[in-house]
Amino acid sequence: MTQDHWEIILYPLATSLTIAASSEGESGFHAPTIADFFPPAIFFEGTNFEFNRIQLVRVIMMVVVLTIFVIAARRATVVPGRFQNAIEMILDFVRVNVVDEIMGAERGKKYVRMITTIFVTILAFNLTGIIPGLNMAGTALMGVPLLLALWVFVVYWQAGIQKHGLGGYLKSTLFPRGSPHRST
Repeated sequence: MTQDHWEIILYPLATSLTIAASSEGESGFHAPTIADFFPPAIFFEGTNFEFNRIQLVRVIMMVVVLTIFVIAARRATVVPGRFQNAIEMILDFVRVNVVDEIMGAERGKKYVRMITTIFVTILAFNLTGIIPGLNMAGTALMGVPLLLALWVFVVYWQAGIQKHGLGGYLKSTLFPRGSPHRST
């Protein structure tokens, strides 16, 4: 059977299951609404330090990730076991398949820690969206992605200014090669 045949067979089944689940009331399927992205405060309601469910999910996942990496660092051996091997696979994936492939081994060496931190943070926070009980991605609101993007932006500026100097960086950024206003 082709994919079209499977879609014809499975689409009505999926639709009927969704309708049946939504008609079960509170115990059935709960389609997320926009209100789920603005949960009520748990602590300090109405202040600048308001603490809600999404922040709780972030704190839980941050503690879990830090605990995993601390345990992995303390138990590190020359011949890795399964746990250490899994952690090293994640770290090697970022170093080899992301940093080395894109930036080159020599140039990307000083950015491996930053990119690994960003990768693991985004991976962990997005996984919270499928963990039962948490069911909300830590990156659901723009705070964490915005901070990570600002971090990258500042490091990008720093690297450009170190390489070209402030004037050279501004000139190469504002007037790229081939633009009509650039005098070579």
